[in-house]
Amino acid sequence: MIKKSVTIVDVARAAGVSPSTVSHAISGKRAISPEVKHRIYDKIRQLDYRPNFFAQAMKNNSTGLIGVVAEECANPSAALHINALAQELQKHSFDIVLGLTGLNLARGRDMLRRFSSGMVDGVINMLPQIDSTEAMILCGSVPVVTNLRQEFAPIILDFEGLTRDTLEYLWGQGHRRIGYIASTMRNYQGEDPGVAAFASFLASKGRHLDMRQVVYGFDTIESGVCSMEKLYANSPVTAVFTGNDQMAFGVYRWAHSRNLRIPDDISVIGFDDTPQAATTTPALTTGRLPIAELAEHTVASLFCKLGLLEMVPQPKVLKLPLIIRNSVRSIDPEE
Repeated sequence: MIKKSVTIVDVARAAGVSPSTVSHAISGKRAISPEVKHRIYDKIRQLDYRPNFFAQAMKNNSTGLIGVVAEECANPSAALHINALAQELQKHSFDIVLGLTGLNLARGRDMLRRFSSGMVDGVINMLPQIDSTEAMILCGSVPVVTNLRQEFAPIILDFEGLTRDTLEYLWGQGHRRIGYIASTMRNYQGEDPGVAAFASFLASKGRHLDMRQVVYGFDTIESGVCSMEKLYANSPVTAVFTGNDQMAFGVYRWAHSRNLRIPDDISVIGFDDTPQAATTTPALTTGRLPIAELAEHTVASLFCKLGLLEMVPQPKVLKLPLIIRNSVRSIDPEE
């Protein structure tokens, strides 16, 4: 048998007060004597009263919730990003409702529509397949910002600069046969910007990029294994850099299966600086994504749309520093 919900009227009757007195005791908007408040809260505990969420939302014209729509959170980088958004929102007394869609574009669109039906006060769209214009159409009157691509304050991640820094570091360590496992997921225009930066760097050294030095992966460990197998068959390299840390860990697994040692036999550089990068053996050299700064900017952009922030965030370019650890060794350029 379904248990009947306890109402504020039930609590008021049990405590011998009016429903408005119970409401004021809960909200704190009006002073209630300590004795009466204690009696009310005692009855709330006894009756297991739980205020109706939607009634409170209608009364306050706010749910206190922000919807975050993402593909997944299995990837450590995605999980860190979602956690950073949650922490930033909690600073302002908002909580997140997370909607995971996988690679199902139709589900992503449906999730944005559902979130904009009164469930949340605003939406953060992290789906790479849905741009800011489409997200605004899907969310209707509910404010929405799109990760990295807010129409009035986009964030540009300096992948080109990181690629140059990575290649300069490898070149300085003597590496000339360098491979790149690019990400098909990282850039929202369909092309990993690291590829063009790779070609430009080699041109500055008087060399031409052989596209056999580039393999495209899907940001998973398994993809890193398969991509490295293909890359090494195409062009045996002394060093490889990857579009994310997960694919770099795939290179570690591939090397282990081949009885190759990192960095003695092959040097590896990743991107994201996930927690595992510092704890794997050897510790992974990787580019760092400034997730906290990214989350702060995204939340500020949403709050601007919600009317909670007067200062409009400006477009921003985020530098991606290279964190040097132990996965690269110096070699003779002739090797």
